[in-house]
Amino acid sequence: MPDPTVSPTLDLQLTWRGAFGRVRVFGDRVVAETSFERDALTPVPMDAVRGWRIEPCDFDAICVEFVTADDTYRVLLDTSDERITDLALHRALGAPLPSES
Repeated sequence: MPDPTVSPTLDLQLTWRGAFGRVRVFGDRVVAETSFERDALTPVPMDAVRGWRIEPCDFDAICVEFVTADDTYRVLLDTSDERITDLALHRALGAPLPSES
């Protein structure tokens, strides 16, 4: 079990048009949660994630998409956080999936 006292190396969150998204990158794992396109705040099942990518959502938000076999979890973040998010997730999870757009 991960040590809950360890601070993340990156902790980004956004409340956007009533939706909440958060991505936290630790040395040994990524933790994410989202309420975008969901009925409630939902943790992303990172053990089931097969890939990730960053897509535009709107002019003022990006979607970090975590893809599992059954679902895609979209975590909204500010457009100004795109580059740092890409770098941190690339380091933690490997290369992103190809863009869908």
